[in-house]
Amino acid sequence: MKPAPRVSFLMAVYDGDMYLEEAIQSVLNQSFTDFEFIVINDGSIDETSQIIERYRQLDGRIRAYEQPNCGLVAALNRGLELACGEYVARMDADDISVTERTAAQVAFMDAHPEVGICGTWIETFGSNGAVVRRYPADDATIRSWLLFESVLAHPSIMMRRELLVKADLSYDVGSVHAEDYDLWVRAARHMVLANIPEVLLRYRLHSQQVVQKHEAEKLASARLVRLAQLEYLGIQPTKEELALHQALSAWQFQATSDFINASLAWLHKLKAANDVAGIYPEPALLRVLGQRWFALCATATPLGLWTLKTFQCTPLSAGAGLTWIQMLKFAVKCGIRRRAYV
Repeated sequence: MKPAPRVSFLMAVYDGDMYLEEAIQSVLNQSFTDFEFIVINDGSIDETSQIIERYRQLDGRIRAYEQPNCGLVAALNRGLELACGEYVARMDADDISVTERTAAQVAFMDAHPEVGICGTWIETFGSNGAVVRRYPADDATIRSWLLFESVLAHPSIMMRRELLVKADLSYDVGSVHAEDYDLWVRAARHMVLANIPEVLLRYRLHSQQVVQKHEAEKLASARLVRLAQLEYLGIQPTKEELALHQALSAWQFQATSDFINASLAWLHKLKAANDVAGIYPEPALLRVLGQRWFALCATATPLGLWTLKTFQCTPLSAGAGLTWIQMLKFAVKCGIRRRAYV
């Protein structure tokens, strides 16, 4: 009997023929070769099926499956059930895995048996140019950031299958378009999370992406993921508090003095709740709250020196960990804005 591969790559695709060949080839070109490649065609009506079949005939590591269109969550969960590898690596049909990606992630997971999910930095390319997204590497900071947003890039993920099975974890159909964010939050209660601080995946930006086409649904699902975390922290937010947390998390707000003050009170409430519940590691949570506080105040420099004084009036400012140069630049911007708006 053929031994199970160490890695199961998992790709679900629906009408993805435009970039599919490049994505598949990037997996087949991996320097680490002990893997199976599960490709699930979720009811595509374009050339996706023909492309998959052509590559399946060329490379025996590809396991191709066809199904009626059931959606990404159902396709991914089917893939998890089919996977045989020690590790499950995600891949999307429009991205490119760097040649050394699998080797780097397997080496990291082998060296850190406590880690259940490992992502990487990514480099965007396509419609908006190239930007490197540098995610936090350590578990404490990652799980603290999850209170606001996902800091694990889904198509870069490698997961330890044994820990997923042990914790009975899979994607939740109730979190469609934020299914990855929801899974990371639930997984964080059972295993260590990590990111490799190296660009190992190139993430394509284009108008046909699911995240672009279903932004409203994604925001609604992410809102429920955040609400669940607040309740787990012991907070039953009011409608206004939840809307404020959503605005801070999705970065959709107008930086008025009222919003700044309300946000400061809310961030203090999060810190106080965690001081009691101990859900998020310290001092990581204080750093995350401080960094979000500084980023918020940095958008409010048009309010002048009031913003500078408000920023400094709270212990959260120390948590931001600003260098004196960063603080000087921030103060200068507040001063310049004051002169401009007086």
